Amino acid sequence: MPSSGRLRILLWHWGRRGAGPRYTLELARALMRYPEAEIHLSVSRECELIPEFRALNLPMLEIRTYSNAPSALLSSLNILSTRKKFARYLAENRIDIVNSTMSHYWSRFITSSVKSSGAALLNTVHDAVLHPGEDGGLKSWFFQPFSDADGYIAFSHHVARQLSGLHNIPPEKIAVIPLAPLSDPVFPCANRADNDHLRLLFFGRILPYKGLERLIEAYALLRREGVPITLQITGAGDMRKLMPLVNGLPGIGIHNHWVPETKMGSVFASADVIVLPYLESSQSGIVASAFAAGVPAIATPIGGLPEQITDGVNGLIAADTSPTALAQAIRRLAEDDALLSHLRQGALHTVQQQYSWDVVSTGVIALSRKCLGAGGA
Repeated sequence: MPSSGRLRILLWHWGRRGAGPRYTLELARALMRYPEAEIHLSVSRECELIPEFRALNLPMLEIRTYSNAPSALLSSLNILSTRKKFARYLAENRIDIVNSTMSHYWSRFITSSVKSSGAALLNTVHDAVLHPGEDGGLKSWFFQPFSDADGYIAFSHHVARQLSGLHNIPPEKIAVIPLAPLSDPVFPCANRADNDHLRLLFFGRILPYKGLERLIEAYALLRREGVPITLQITGAGDMRKLMPLVNGLPGIGIHNHWVPETKMGSVFASADVIVLPYLESSQSGIVASAFAAGVPAIATPIGGLPEQITDGVNGLIAADTSPTALAQAIRRLAEDDALLSHLRQGALHTVQQQYSWDVVSTGVIALSRKCLGAGGA
């Protein structure tokens, strides 16, 4: 343990946008409440949340990364200088724990400086295996879990099992600490829209493994049957192959753009239920945020989703990944206002009791102390 008794933790992520910076920011805010912890940060100067990081008034090492392809190339040529700067900061501030909150393209070139500083390394693993369409080539090497970390944070037991089974990481090094809300607080919306249609939401990157095509097919089936529903599709990605399915269907709205983490709350505020028709999943980063807005979820029985969503408590789990199974689950909510109200309350209760930042920060502190007690630093 640190001789001073205070735990000096540095949260490290050099990404510019998306879940990584938001997760790092919210974790920092939560850890600041622990008087026994001294929190440091290392983030990208180009991060879209840099004003919010600076407003925390924490000791911070800002790293110039990049804003486009040409600047990425130039900055990458300075990786050795960046590594020395990072190592110097760790040594001068006697950092005990470096928590890599999300992998970055430069991460693998930097971890040796963590070890040489004497700090213990925590690897927060969002995905133990890259999703279909993202795997293969150099990206698989860049983003696979560090093999030499002293501890690992998995967001689901599904990912924890993959870390042990596929990456040969000892189970005792892994702590399952769930994701907490990544959006700004949202006041829970009304139980149903004024026109009495159940408002479905698909939110997130549009990639083949997300199963959006099957959700659109389920939606079409229900509309033909006269079930009162609408569907909002919000997120960045290629919609060209999906548009023939969407064209001609009433009640579908499309916002085919990236949504900053700071705007996520407004997306949830106009939804009754979020639908995750995934064909593969580690877990979903948006479930806790939806729950915090009082929005329950409908999901397929894939990966870590059934860990996050308890059928009949805070959402519904479809029988399988087929459009028919998704349609059956959606129909249940469209025809049962009492069930929807029950799931809304269950979603709010779940996020308060299981997915709060207090729960997350307590787990991170405990794992950090465990790593140091095991001789990690």
